[in-house]
Amino acid sequence: MIFEHEKVSLTEIGKLKHFTSAEISTGDSGFSIGFECLDREMFDPEKCYDLLGASGMKWARCQTGWNRCETVKGVYDFTWLDSIVDQLLSHHVQPWFNVGYGNKLYMTGLYSDAAVGFVPLYFGEETLQAWKNYVRALARHFKGRVSIFEIWNESNISTFWQPRGSDPLEYARLIRLTADEIRAEIPEAKIGACTSGGSYCIADGFVVKLFRSGILDVLNFFCVHSYCFQPELNFRKTVALLRRTLDSLGGQHVELWQGEGGYASWFPEVHFMAPYVHESERNQQIWMLRRYFLDFSIGLKLSSYFQMADMKDNYKTARDTRKHPAHQGILNGKTYTPKPSYFTMKNLTAFFKDGMKTADLYVGTRLEDALPRTERHSRLIDIGVQTNTFVRGRNPFFEYHLAEDMQYGFPGMAPFTIRAEINPDLEPIRNPVLIDMLSGKIYRIGSWKPDKFGALYIFENLPLTDYPLVVCDESAIAMTTAEKE
Repeated sequence: MIFEHEKVSLTEIGKLKHFTSAEISTGDSGFSIGFECLDREMFDPEKCYDLLGASGMKWARCQTGWNRCETVKGVYDFTWLDSIVDQLLSHHVQPWFNVGYGNKLYMTGLYSDAAVGFVPLYFGEETLQAWKNYVRALARHFKGRVSIFEIWNESNISTFWQPRGSDPLEYARLIRLTADEIRAEIPEAKIGACTSGGSYCIADGFVVKLFRSGILDVLNFFCVHSYCFQPELNFRKTVALLRRTLDSLGGQHVELWQGEGGYASWFPEVHFMAPYVHESERNQQIWMLRRYFLDFSIGLKLSSYFQMADMKDNYKTARDTRKHPAHQGILNGKTYTPKPSYFTMKNLTAFFKDGMKTADLYVGTRLEDALPRTERHSRLIDIGVQTNTFVRGRNPFFEYHLAEDMQYGFPGMAPFTIRAEINPDLEPIRNPVLIDMLSGKIYRIGSWKPDKFGALYIFENLPLTDYPLVVCDESAIAMTTAEKE
C-alpha cells in the first residue's frame, strides 16, 4: 500500500499506462527536458536518445554554442548540433534553441574557451557583426527543423552577463538585434527571453524594466527559471504578477514558460541552494512532481526540467569551475541508466497526456482525523496542504499534497479527508481511484460518498504525503494491470 495505516481504505488495482514520445501529441504536451551544455560536451547525448524517446517528453531545450560552431572566423560547422537536432526529431522530440554565449575568436579576458556569459555587445563592432552573422547562419541552417529561439540565458545574473553588470535595457537591445537576424531567415520564428531567480525574486525590477523597454513587440514567450526547495513558495503569485505586468503593457500575446528548473539527486557541499540533505533520489522525484503540477495548474504553456543526464566534472561558468557539479540529471551521468526520477517523469507525461487542462474546481481538505487539535502545536500544517484541479475532456481530477520542504522527510499522515466539487457540467465520479504519482500505482478508494445534499464528493480515509496524489474516476485514466503486463 501507498501508506500503511489501519484506516486507509485503498486497494491496488494497477499502474499508470506509460506512453512513448511518439504516442503523445506535441500540441497536447508542455513537457521539456534540458539538453543544455552540449556546446561544452558536458554529457554524451548519444546514450540518451532511446530513453528520451521512451519517456513521453516532447520538447528539448538545446544551447547552440557559437564557440563550437565557429572555430575559424567566418566558417560555420553545425555538424555536432545537426546530430542532436536530427536525433531528437527522429525520437519525436522537438528541439528549441537557447542562443547565447560568446566566442574566443572575437573576445578577450575569458575564463573558459566556451566564453560562458560573455556578451557580444561589449567587444567592438567586429564582434557584434560576427554575432549577427553567426545567428543568421544558424537560423538559415536549421530552418524547417527549429522555429523557437530563446535569446541568451539568465541575463539578470552576473554569471551570465559579462564583462559588465546586468542591464535590462542592454538585454532588450541584444534580443532585438538577434531576433532581427533570425526572422530575416525564419519570419514565423517564435522569440523568447528568460531570467533566473528563486520564486520570490523572478518578478523583480529587472524584469519589469525589461518589459517596459518596448521589447514586448518582439517576444512570443518569456521563460522563468526557478530553482528552490519548495516550488510552491510564492510562485503562483509571481506568475500572476508577471501576467498582469505583461497584459498591462500590451504583452497579452506573450506566453509564460518555466524554461529551466531542477533539483539534484546529489549536491556538492558548496552549492548555491545550500541544501542540508545532500543526496536523495526520492527528493528529486518529489520536487519534479510538484514542479510540473504547479506549473501546469497555473497555465504555463511549457515547463523544462534541468536536465537529461548528470554533467561531467569540471563544469566552467563565467567565473569559476565547479569541480563536481550537482547531479541534476534524470539519467546517471556515468552509467546513463535511469534514476527513479526518470520513471516519475514517465508517470507525469502519461498523466498529462491528451489535453489535460487546469480547471477552477473546488477541493477542500480536512486534517482533523489524522492530526487532532489535542496533538498539535500549530494549525499551520493545514495551510500547507496544496490542491490543484484539472479536466481532461469532461473528466475531473483532484490533486493534493503537503508543500513541505522535501528535505524534512515528511512521513505521511492518515486518515485524511478531501471534499470535492460535483460539477454538473462534468462527468460524475462513479468508481473513484487514487493515483500515487511517485510510484504510478493506482488504488480503488473504498470510503467515499456524496455529501447529504449531493453537491460535493467526500473521500475519506486517504493518505497525505509531501508529493501529489490524484483522485479521479477509474474510467478517466489509462491503466495497466498485472494481468495485462
